[in-house]
Amino acid sequence: MKNIKFGTDGWRAKIADDFTFDNVRLVAQALVTHLKELKVEDKGIAVGYDNRFQSEDFARAAAEICSGAGIKTLLMAHSLPSPTLSYTVKNLGLAAGIMITASHNPPAWNGFKIKESFGGSSFPETTKAVESHIQPVLAIAPSTKNISSYEPDTEYLKKISSLVDMPTIKAAGLNIIFDPMHGSGAGYFKKLGVSVTEIRGNRDPLFSGINPEPLPVNLEESISFVKESALANPDKLTVCIVVDGDADRIAAIDGSGRFINTHNIFCLLLRYLVKHRKMSGEVIKTFNLSNLIDKLCAQYGLALTVTPIGFKYIAKQIMEKDVLMGGEESGGMAVKGFIPERDGTLAGLMLLELMALEKKTLAQIMDEIMAEHGYFYYDRIDLHTDKGPETVKKLGENKPKEFANMKVKNIETLDGLKLSFEDESWILFRASGTEPLLRIYVEGRTPEEVKLILGAGENFAK
Repeated sequence: MKNIKFGTDGWRAKIADDFTFDNVRLVAQALVTHLKELKVEDKGIAVGYDNRFQSEDFARAAAEICSGAGIKTLLMAHSLPSPTLSYTVKNLGLAAGIMITASHNPPAWNGFKIKESFGGSSFPETTKAVESHIQPVLAIAPSTKNISSYEPDTEYLKKISSLVDMPTIKAAGLNIIFDPMHGSGAGYFKKLGVSVTEIRGNRDPLFSGINPEPLPVNLEESISFVKESALANPDKLTVCIVVDGDADRIAAIDGSGRFINTHNIFCLLLRYLVKHRKMSGEVIKTFNLSNLIDKLCAQYGLALTVTPIGFKYIAKQIMEKDVLMGGEESGGMAVKGFIPERDGTLAGLMLLELMALEKKTLAQIMDEIMAEHGYFYYDRIDLHTDKGPETVKKLGENKPKEFANMKVKNIETLDGLKLSFEDESWILFRASGTEPLLRIYVEGRTPEEVKLILGAGENFAK
């Protein structure tokens, strides 16, 4: 048994390398030990899984350990989005949930996410406690005695449909395309009764040779499909909602083929909640999200908190404060009235309602927002390297006064190292918490500026 470590959100590893049935059983055993220490094991555990290779088999292996420990174990009847499992845990008052998923990671990977009783990602103290209980020997005999199958969709769909105006969405006559990227979000818009054209909805553990992460590089065929569909339906507003492999993250494609990134989606959802839902509360964003959010919060008179990267930090804020919405750059969005968890399906429904209410495309609405508050553009690169921490440390020790021929106005180290410039553009260097990657994030005032700053960042990291 190699050293098993939880990253930003769960333990992830390559299948048949570190992610093996034996190791999954050992991690499940460690979670059981933790729950017994807390004396909450009698509340039961839910176990779910996504569409990855053998996810259902890994889920059953974990469930058999929980059952073997004498714990009531609900094994989901089919693959499902991570937020569906999270809601099930909260709704049924269970002690915890296990979700077998590697989210947006490459096809060769799988993962083990712990969902806490409140219906959200596990806090660092929980994963540290579970890590401390991982032993090299399996002491619990696997059993099926306490396992029962559970159908999670009915209650979950009832809840999220109550948070939007479904009749308005259905009556709007939108040309809706849904791309679950071969993941476990497939079919959920149809289950809600929304008329959609679903693409890449079949299970494919290889994800058509791409990572199931809603980024433009993984959406070339989808963008072409959307543009053709928009041309074939000129009298309708066209949109494509895209979710990642376990449907907790979201992006979108406008009918023009324009990619609507997560920064844009955060702004669109904020406009929807405040302008149309007349809701209020604090706004939470991660360190790598757009300055445009700050401007909207100022316009709406909403308090804004910036957290380190990782949805667990957002969840903590949601549980402690009156939070309207929280979101992260990777596409996870949470809204008031639901569990403290990101949910791509729910966010997608809200975007559809926004379009229905304003009778505009997402691109048109974003252009209105930026025409009022200024134009902000974004890109990022992920460099495959083990030297990410070293690069960030080097930059911090030699704080530059200029970067990319631009004067550095401010340096922040909340999570990684961020250089902000005089025109409100910025670059952030951050080593991934789950993979051997150095992520470089850039926001600029023009697409050309983004390319310039990003290129300088990549050269610095070499």
